[in-house]
Amino acid sequence: MRILVGMMVSAVALAGCSYSSHGPEDDRSVERAGMVATGDVDATGSAEYAGMIVSASGNIGRDLDLQGATVSSDAHVGGNLSAQGARVRFTGSVDGNTDVQAATAYLDGRFGGEVSIQGARMTIDGEIDGPLFAQGAHVRLAGRFAEPVDVMGDGNRSAGRAIIAGTLEQGGRVCAGSVEIRRGARVNGPLTIIADARPDGRDVSFTFEDRAGRDCDRI
Repeated sequence: MRILVGMMVSAVALAGCSYSSHGPEDDRSVERAGMVATGDVDATGSAEYAGMIVSASGNIGRDLDLQGATVSSDAHVGGNLSAQGARVRFTGSVDGNTDVQAATAYLDGRFGGEVSIQGARMTIDGEIDGPLFAQGAHVRLAGRFAEPVDVMGDGNRSAGRAIIAGTLEQGGRVCAGSVEIRRGARVNGPLTIIADARPDGRDVSFTFEDRAGRDCDRI
């Protein structure tokens, strides 16, 4: 997981918040930067926010790039979303792909493309129409996943923990030291679980494989 330490240090040095926009009216992009970079924006092009505290809302026609220590957004993104920070919370919608790198992340919205998320602790909720790749020490799948999921537990020898609490329409693969299937979870496609012990699947059908001390990223 890449944490942009340099970016955060630079943000501390910014005394205020700067705002700029450029491009023609039908493809106008905006940028906000500062210790606190927040605001509602309607951009026909792309938008970039950078700072210690970042909060973005509104409508972005193309891509949205968020970088900060604490990041939150409920924007509608017509293109791709990129979010990096210590804590990331997104509750809007993304028509394109989503890439999140954060120590702690919470996603609850509609995601039209591929979702890739790396971090320590994450919850993924809402409607995920594209495939999911998630790598972290604690991964909770709480939403509806229309395409196969690929989850890799991380962290020391334990290989982390994964919780299946939502609906996996096309199944996928979940690898972690500990995997838990919550009551109410649904799996409607082939699912492979690789863990240190077979989870209680209740009414969920899956194939189990013993992790046998291996790292998930090497299986």
